[in-house]
Amino acid sequence: MEKERKVEDLISDELALWRILFEQSRDGLVVLEMDGSVYRANQRYSDMLGYSPEETAKLHVWDWDIQFSKEEILELLRVVDTSGAHIETQQRRKDGKIIDVELSNNGAFYKGKKLIFCIVRDVTERKRIEEKIHRLATTDGLTGIVNRQEFNRILEDELIRSSRYGTTLSLIMYDLDHFKDINDHFGHDGGDRVLRTVVGLVNDSIRSSDVQARWGGEEFMVLLPQSGLAAAERVADKLCETIAQHQFAGIGAVTASFGVVELKPGENSDSLEKRVDDALYRAKARGRNRVESDDGGP
Repeated sequence: MEKERKVEDLISDELALWRILFEQSRDGLVVLEMDGSVYRANQRYSDMLGYSPEETAKLHVWDWDIQFSKEEILELLRVVDTSGAHIETQQRRKDGKIIDVELSNNGAFYKGKKLIFCIVRDVTERKRIEEKIHRLATTDGLTGIVNRQEFNRILEDELIRSSRYGTTLSLIMYDLDHFKDINDHFGHDGGDRVLRTVVGLVNDSIRSSDVQARWGGEEFMVLLPQSGLAAAERVADKLCETIAQHQFAGIGAVTASFGVVELKPGENSDSLEKRVDDALYRAKARGRNRVESDDGGP
């Protein structure tokens, strides 16, 4: 009898320890049944979702997860049961706020039934910081469009896609005419306003699939996937006219010069960018406020 009591005491101590760890964990802990219902959740997880423990106990995973459908969640539970999984997803709190979470999941048997044990971490703030770092690394601080480094990465991806699927693409490079004079007369604040306005005019005139980047100073690139030379020339003509007709507040008229090229078979990014730069140079040399393409002639 004494031995049995010692065993019972040991089990009781282990259960008490488990309850303490479960309830006082700084991570959200939730135990799921294979049908997606909540078997048990700790206070931290209920707080994470903004529900009371009683409300959480009545929910299914798809009541708060917004990234996966009910069918996908049930399939994930089956996968987790056999091999475990680390999952990143988004969940909706009771108040409607969306949070980013990481889940470490493992299957286990308890009292004769299969259960999924999940450790849940709210990584919303970490994601926000990561996105900010990515944005700072890939976008131009003044205009908000992608920077030169990110543009080159995107262009390389498009060149691979073009080679794989036999599609074409074109580049437009443009430069604001006499921009130094604008800075000299209206200061750098005036010049910055012009740059931001021009970027907005261009963004309003191109497709969502096109990519505009600040190349440096007052020079910009526009990537037009699946667009041949004729289509790109039409876009450049429209942009040239739009900028020239716009009245810039406190400054007046501003013009820009444009170079346009289409990708040649087997061409790399260096060659493509040199050709569009040459086309832009011709536009500047021939009077500015105009478009010159790759076949611009002598």
